[in-house]
Amino acid sequence: MKNESNRRKYRLLSAIYDQLMGNRWFVQARKRAFSLLPFAKGQEVLLVGVGTGQDLPLLPDGLQVTGIDLSEDMLERAREKAGRHTVLRRMNAEQLDFADRSFAFVILNLVLSVVEQPQQALREAVRVLKPGGTILVFDKFLHDGEKPAAGRRLLNVLTAAAGTDINRRFRDISNGVEVHVTHEEASIMGGAYKILLLRRE
Repeated sequence: MKNESNRRKYRLLSAIYDQLMGNRWFVQARKRAFSLLPFAKGQEVLLVGVGTGQDLPLLPDGLQVTGIDLSEDMLERAREKAGRHTVLRRMNAEQLDFADRSFAFVILNLVLSVVEQPQQALREAVRVLKPGGTILVFDKFLHDGEKPAAGRRLLNVLTAAAGTDINRRFRDISNGVEVHVTHEEASIMGGAYKILLLRRE
């Protein structure tokens, strides 16, 4: 199972993940993504795939933050960054243990390219979203209709070994899920990464 193999991979990656993904380009991209959300004090925010907690210091104070991740090793790193109003739990993004309509915001940063069943993870995010709430996605996607070139397919063999798929399309993932895109913008690496805001249909 991909999720189980990912857990083993992230056990090893947890020690160096901040060095790999904490560079200024990714930090600026995350900051830009969060700047699009109308956070208000006391709102409930779910960070799916919280990882080592790189998003935690970028969130404004006063939110009720829950972070979940499949990897206990990544969560250990995230606990070092967690604030007073942050709860961290080990959980599968594809089987969220939360009631329907629990969160004003659901954050899927660098998640849909990693999980075994991205469509199911997105469906779960929609399920736990409150009416009028927003899902934020920051990730790498192929453009609609784009076929991966031979070089990209070869590169994907290497990135998949590290736990991430660079050949997924958001339209494929969202097909059949009751959600629509309210905002989309190109982000880092020449638009290979995108920022998406979603609402429940």
